Amino acid sequence: MSGAVTLKHIAERLNLSISTIGRALADDPQISLATRERVKAVAGELGYVAHSGARAMRSGRSTLIGLIIPDIQNEFYGTLAKALAEICANAGFQLVLGITEDDPESEERQVRGLLEARASGLVITASPRPTRETLSLLSRSTCVQLIRRTGQLEVPWFGIDEEAAIHSGTAHLIELGHRRIGYLGASTTLSTGRSRLAGFERAFTEAGLEVPREFVRLGRPRAAFAAEAFESLWTDGERPTAIVAAGARLTVGLLQAATRLGVAIPADLSVVGYGDAPWWNPNLTTISLPVRDIALACGEFLLRRIRETEPSSARSAAGQSVTFASALTPGASTRRV
Repeated sequence: MSGAVTLKHIAERLNLSISTIGRALADDPQISLATRERVKAVAGELGYVAHSGARAMRSGRSTLIGLIIPDIQNEFYGTLAKALAEICANAGFQLVLGITEDDPESEERQVRGLLEARASGLVITASPRPTRETLSLLSRSTCVQLIRRTGQLEVPWFGIDEEAAIHSGTAHLIELGHRRIGYLGASTTLSTGRSRLAGFERAFTEAGLEVPREFVRLGRPRAAFAAEAFESLWTDGERPTAIVAAGARLTVGLLQAATRLGVAIPADLSVVGYGDAPWWNPNLTTISLPVRDIALACGEFLLRRIRETEPSSARSAAGQSVTFASALTPGASTRRV
């Protein structure tokens, strides 16, 4: 048979009405089980594929769920996307990935495109300054925030206790006798950047020590920034004896730059990383993150929201937040001084 197979083709084969075919494929209980099975068998034989666009127009939604993140090279987001895709697939949905590189205009286009495709729900790690239109679109959709929290957006949030995470890594280095501790972190325009820097500073304050601000470097959470920042720390003036890399890509950039400069870890420099990339564990002392737990909780919550029929129930969840704890995993990259 040439061309796309339609309901009409199946109906002609079985001498049934097109409406009966459609109801059978939708598992309408008013159609007998025998007829449903016969229709599905012929549909499979002919290679029928449901028209998702038409179904979305009828129902007002599709089986698509959007995941909008800033950076797929970040091991954390890659692992999270894989876990969310599995959760969605098990529930009969398809995850569609959008990468913004923290560009607000790109973010707006991707949000609009997914909603125009009748996506049933969105999971977003928002850019530092979403456009007004992006915020308006998200506020009218079934949406959850992931990792970063935008105060202008009153939708549920799933993330990590970032301050406690970096506090634990910094306190570990202080306990080992380090005082000249460097910090590579994201800009404080990001909620995660503010929280992680606060954890670094709190560790020094609680130990009765001055925060070594001359060793603090903030910028884009990318490997290139971390590599450049570390090189400046290592070649300009007094060197740090230890560094906390407050991000997965920042950890990558730091390790790459240290290798290029011939810095021995931990003989020359103790390092606390962030995340659980398999190629750096178990040798790296790192802040381990419950990625799959976050994905499971976020995905299941969003799927429940999609299935809800009571608007009041959805509104009551608007301010909900779920915070996960990290764990410091000791490795061979830190030593006592």
